[in-house]
Amino acid sequence: MIITYGSAGEDLAKSISKITGQTLAKTSCRRFPDGEQYVKITGELSGEDVAIVQSFGLNPDQLFMEYALIADAARGSGCGSVTAIVPYLAYTRQDRRFQSGEALSAKLFPRLIEDAGTDRVITVDMHLHRFKEIGQVFRIPAVNLSAMPLLAEYYGKRRSSRNALVIGPDKESEQWAESVAEKLSTDYTILEKERLGDRDVEVSGDLCVKGRSVVLVDDIISTGKTLMEVISRLKAEGASRIDALVTHALLVENALPKLKRAGLSELIATDTVANPAAKVSVSPLITEALKK
Repeated sequence: MIITYGSAGEDLAKSISKITGQTLAKTSCRRFPDGEQYVKITGELSGEDVAIVQSFGLNPDQLFMEYALIADAARGSGCGSVTAIVPYLAYTRQDRRFQSGEALSAKLFPRLIEDAGTDRVITVDMHLHRFKEIGQVFRIPAVNLSAMPLLAEYYGKRRSSRNALVIGPDKESEQWAESVAEKLSTDYTILEKERLGDRDVEVSGDLCVKGRSVVLVDDIISTGKTLMEVISRLKAEGASRIDALVTHALLVENALPKLKRAGLSELIATDTVANPAAKVSVSPLITEALKK
């Protein structure tokens, strides 16, 4: 297999190539003066299976177009197959038409990836809240890996989980909270979240955390408003320490300093998206999936 990458996947591609021993093909990406993108893959791809590493965080429109051009370049070079390694898959929040006239991006975006010439997909902790499995949104073979065991393992080596409580901010996060609690040999609870807008949320639920350390678990931090709301409640209830384990730390609108000011002790995230809290790499996880 040949490993190549888009501009949001180079570091992970290098790590995966090093672990697997597979050849890394350099991709050159640039823009024409009018904004159109240009890509070129260096190396012989004819007859080879090609894996393209590209995350779709923070600038998904541009990054997807870049991925599509790379996939086309690989196809045009006569490759045998194209595997999309997408550590963070964007456009999955809108997984239902909540109001008349809305687009169903969680179904549309996978179609765009498929139509770009993709044979299979590997992603991490995809936002599958209203779908039971990844096969309900992709028509091609697709694997949804979870980084939560890796995050829990990292946390468990650094801090004692004795008397810790794992908390998920909403019903959708229960899968991750349960996984982390099992890994840390502790208990967990789930809160209820009501979204009031793109940036405002209201969280409710019974909390008995006085004197306990808390581990918040979620798949994505964007503006951080959900966790800030939860942290505020936890501080008021007397939590002794509050940490967070998150797979995709988008951290827009200066979210990390705001979380720290709200009372978060430490944010532990992965490198699915480049971010200052990335302490755990998903490259070993992806490598194992490639081997299978």
